Parts: sequence; C-alpha cells; structure tokens
Amino acid sequence: MVTTVTTSQAGFSAEPSRQRSASPRTVALWDRLARSPLDPAARRWVAAAVHGEDALAACVRGEEVDLPLPETEPVPPVRHARRCYLSRVRVQGFRGIGRAATLEFPPGPGLTVIVGRNGSGKSSFAEAVEAALTGRNLRWDGMPAAWRDGWRNLHFDDVTEITVELQRAGETGTTRVTRVWTGESVRSARGEVVLPTGEVGSLASLGWGEDLNRYRPFLSYDELGRTVTGRSAELYDTLTTLLGLSELTEIERRLAKACDRLAKTAQRPAHDLPYLLDQLRASADPRARTAVELLSSSTLDLDRLAAIAADNGPADPAQQVVLRRLRRLSVPERSLINDVVSELRGAAMEIAMTVGTKGDRARSVVELLRQALEHHQRHPAETDCPTCGAHNALGPAWASRARAEIARLEPVAASTAAAYQRAEAARDQARFLMAPPPSWLPPDSELGRIWADWAAGAEITDLTELATHIETVGRRLRSAAIAARKAATERLTDPTDGWAGLAEQLGAWLEDARGALDAHRRLEPARQALDWFSSVAREMRAERLNPLAAQAEKVWARLRQERHIDLASLRLVGRGAQRRVAVDVSVEGIDGPDNAPGLLSQGEFQALALSICLPRTLVPGNPFGFLLLDDPVQAMDTETVEGLAAVLAEVGRHRQLVVFTHDTRLPDALHRLGLPASVRTIHRDAMSNVWVTD
Repeated sequence: MVTTVTTSQAGFSAEPSRQRSASPRTVALWDRLARSPLDPAARRWVAAAVHGEDALAACVRGEEVDLPLPETEPVPPVRHARRCYLSRVRVQGFRGIGRAATLEFPPGPGLTVIVGRNGSGKSSFAEAVEAALTGRNLRWDGMPAAWRDGWRNLHFDDVTEITVELQRAGETGTTRVTRVWTGESVRSARGEVVLPTGEVGSLASLGWGEDLNRYRPFLSYDELGRTVTGRSAELYDTLTTLLGLSELTEIERRLAKACDRLAKTAQRPAHDLPYLLDQLRASADPRARTAVELLSSSTLDLDRLAAIAADNGPADPAQQVVLRRLRRLSVPERSLINDVVSELRGAAMEIAMTVGTKGDRARSVVELLRQALEHHQRHPAETDCPTCGAHNALGPAWASRARAEIARLEPVAASTAAAYQRAEAARDQARFLMAPPPSWLPPDSELGRIWADWAAGAEITDLTELATHIETVGRRLRSAAIAARKAATERLTDPTDGWAGLAEQLGAWLEDARGALDAHRRLEPARQALDWFSSVAREMRAERLNPLAAQAEKVWARLRQERHIDLASLRLVGRGAQRRVAVDVSVEGIDGPDNAPGLLSQGEFQALALSICLPRTLVPGNPFGFLLLDDPVQAMDTETVEGLAAVLAEVGRHRQLVVFTHDTRLPDALHRLGLPASVRTIHRDAMSNVWVTD
C-alpha cells in the first residue's frame, strides 16, 4: 500500500483552508516548516503529527487522509493578567495557628524576611496562603494521612478560616480571597472571592487555575529539594509547562512513536526469517527446497513464493492440517502442572498473611496512583479528574505529588508487594499454561470442549480456586490430548509430509514481508520528519529557555560565592521517558557530566535549586508579583547565605518576596550587607497564639 497524505495547501505555499486556530508555538513551527528543505512526504508527516494521534495513525497505516492546515493568521498579542501582590494574610485555627494572627505587607516589590524558631508558625502562614488560593498544599500530599488530617489547630474550637488580601495592578482596593473549613476533612473548605467593587465570586473567577500550576508563587524546602534530586522528568515537565512548550513535546512524542511502530513492522520479517528457513530446511518436500532458494536469494520474488505457499497439497487440506497438528500437539507436562499448582497455593498462603496490614493498604494506594499517573501521561491535555470531575485537578504539580507519595509508600508496601508479585508471577505461569485452544481445533470435539474449559480458568482470580482448576481440568486435558494424538496418527495419511503447515507459515511470513516493504517506504520520510522536528524543537526550546537559563546562571554566580563551581548551561534534552533537564556544571574550569550529584554538596544542591526556581517568578506573563519561600536557607554555609541575601534583595527590587526562616544568618547578612529588607520576628506560645513583631 502506498502512503497518500493530502493537505489543503499544495507545497505549503498556497492559501490554506482553515480548520482551527493554532497556538503561537504551532504558528512558528508552521512557518519554519514552510521554509524547510523537507520533501513533501516528510512535511506531511509533520502536518499529521501536528493534527494529532488519529491523523498520524492513518499515515502509519498508509491511508489517504486530508490534513487541513491550522490557522496561521497573525496571533494577537497575549494580554497577561494584571500582576497582583500580597497585602494582608489573616489565619485562624489552621495548623500551628490558633486565635487569629495577621501578616501585613506593602503591596508591591520588596523583600520581607520573617524569622522564628521551629514551631513558631512560619510554615503555617506559608501553607495557609497556598491553601487559600489552591485548596491544597504540595507538601501535604507527600505526608502520611495522619499528618494531613491534623490540619486543624488543637487549641482553637472556632471556625478555621484563611483570608488573603491581594492588590492587583490598576485597582485601588484589594481583592479578598477567603477559605473557610466547615467539616473535618481538609478538603471540606469553601472558597470565596470579594473584588474591590464588592462583587462576590468564586476562585475560578480570578482566572488563575492554570497559572497557579504553571508559575506557583509558593516554594517550600521540600519542593526545592525535588527540583534537582527528584525524578528527571518532573523538572522537564515543569519548565516546558512554564515556557509554553508542552505542545512541542507532545508532537515530538507522537512522531517518535509512529517511527518506532513503522520500524518494528519493517523489521519483523527479518526477525522471523531464520526460524522459517530452519523449518523449511528440515522438510524433504521439494516445494520447501525451492522456497529456501528463493528466500536465500539477494532479491525476493514474492509472487513465486506466494504461488508455492498456495500449493498446499492434499485434496482435503483442512482435515489434513488438523490431523497433522493433532499429531504434534503438546500439552503441559504433569510435573509442570504440579509445580504451578504448588506455587499457586504457596502464593495464596503468603497473600493471606498480608491481608489487613499497613503494607497491604500502602500497596493498594501505590497501584491506584500509578494507574492515575499512567492515565495522565496518556492524556496530558486533560486536567479534570475523570472520576470526580474536579476542575484542573490534574497537571504537573499533581503528578509530582503523586510520584512523591508513591516513593514514600513503596518501602512500606515492599513485603506485601513481594507477596503480590509472587502471586502475579504464579498467575502468569498458570495463564501461560492455560493458553486458549488453537484456532484450528474443532470446538465441538471432546478435546476442544475440555480445552475450552481449561482455557476458561485464565479468568479465575482466586489463587486457591485456580490451583484446583489446573489440577483437575489439567488431568482431563492430558488424557484427552493423548487420545487425540493417537487417533490422528492412526488416521493420518499425508503424502506431503507436513508441507501444509510449512505453507501456512510461509504465507504468513509473505504477508508480513509485503507489509514491511510498505513500512520501509513510509519510514524514510517519517524519520526525516522526526529528525527535522527534533532539531527545530531543540532550537525553539533553547530560544524559550535561554532567558530563564541566563537568569539561573546569574543567580548561581551570586550563590556560589568563592567556590569554583560554574553552572555552564541549562538544557531540555531527550524525549518520552528519557526527557530531562541537563544541568551542566564545571569545577575549577573542568567540565563535569550534566546532572552530576557527586560534584555538589547538599547546600550547593539547595543553591542550585534556588538558581533554577527563583527566575520563574520573573517570567513574563506571570500574574503573581509575589513569591513565598519557606526555609530556603537550610544546609547552606555562611558564604552561601550572604550570596542568597544579595540575590533575594535583587529579586525583591522587581517582585514581592516573603521569606520564612528559622536561620538568623539571613537577616544578619542582609543587615551586614546593607541590603533593603523588612525583617520581622514571629512568636508562638504554648496555646498556639501567634504574633509578629518588627
């Protein structure tokens, strides 16, 4: 089959037929494609990848498909949301804060440092702002359920309430966001927004749903740690989302997957040919010898091979084929059946011992989260929960929390998981034994009926019941198979000596060979398209990432102080499961491998994470003029703290930074260096009364 893919714009130069509006990134891609040296076939593969999975799958199958080009008219300038700043935070009954406590800020750029001992309520304020604006907290999701359920303050019996007042650019009054908890669950909160006009609305009315995930104006110590030492794909996904590059990543993934599918189809005949030749050489039939000669030739004559495969000999081929197969039919040996039965019963006993344990519950949660992550990876564009319908519940932040929870629970679930793995391995052994009856076996024969009963056991999930089924039905299957083999041997009169079976194998191989030829023809332009697209995607990613990387390098230069460790570059590399952010460092001018953890101490890891995360608050289009940092100083030495003080003061010239810390070295460094900052002290007594002093 010849691949024919049509578009509505011949040669990508005439006026296209409009189908849908394209994103700015797609418009830029389409412009580059129109100027590229790619031949039309490769261009059509790129067009299909832009259109989506269905169009690309049709190309893989070699079907003719019409691909109207996306709308490429000039995209109007994006109107960014008005930047907002924190004005006031009031918290009561939440975490470590009992009676109402208030923090007030000048609503504009500037650095505020709030210092207090551990347990003084710093994190309670930081998490309160995040909870008010998002309804959840990234750090909570990585904690045990008992910790998450302890969100209500024990010393306060009245309603739990958080109020965050924000000053948005161009408005004289403040926008007040309030979240009130009415139930025992942390998810029981009701949110409300009061605009400066007095108009009351929902949190969704602010239009920040996607922006809160993309720009996250909250940064905790845990999140900083995961930035560099977490899963390699997490930071990649965070940055591509922040920079608006997710669409490019998805298109590249589609093209790579299509090329892989075509390559496997093209390689299948070569993979199966040695086995087929061995089977043919073992036959004395002259047709087999001719087939070997043709298959060993430098050029394949598929038509002659097809004629040989069609000559299957006897007058009643169907009966002969069945008899031959019955004569060679094999069923599981008695010893193998006994081994599988013993393993199933042993696994059942081990599973029974884990029921109701903590490990059993942890394993169930891990499996549930993995299934949710797999669904999210297959459908990254869907952000609403498919089970409860919650809006914008899914996304990179959710995925990060889910992975963190999996990592936490896996050690707890290890022993139970091992038991279930043993059980699953035993089931796999059993299912391997209980293969469905061959398609050629008459279903109304005695062996066919028993085999159908045997294969039906693959649906049995209970290990004990499955063991009993294999033991009893397996005995009947062996007896029936021995009798059928004996009867077939007695009835078989085959002058071709097994040629019919070989002809069937040869015919199947020929079908794959024709498919491989078509796949080869389609694969070349598809690979050209993938190579071109990957190159263009790298350029476009670099264009978007370079400003952020440059800011990260500047921040790192301030934080590293006298250490001779340079942050050489920040790059988005790889695709699919191999995607990651390459962080190139050099020591004493000698380049080191990217992402080399052995080059950095824990404090340097913290500084590197800040170098990557702090610039995101300066990204154009970020509607949040503020950033809350909770404990960014941990593990840093005094010199690094001084560098951090300088960096925070510099960022504070452009954004509102609120830093919570127990480490007095940061305010001391700010004072010693004469840097502008408002330093306050937070206090908390034994009854959870919290107050702040200048």
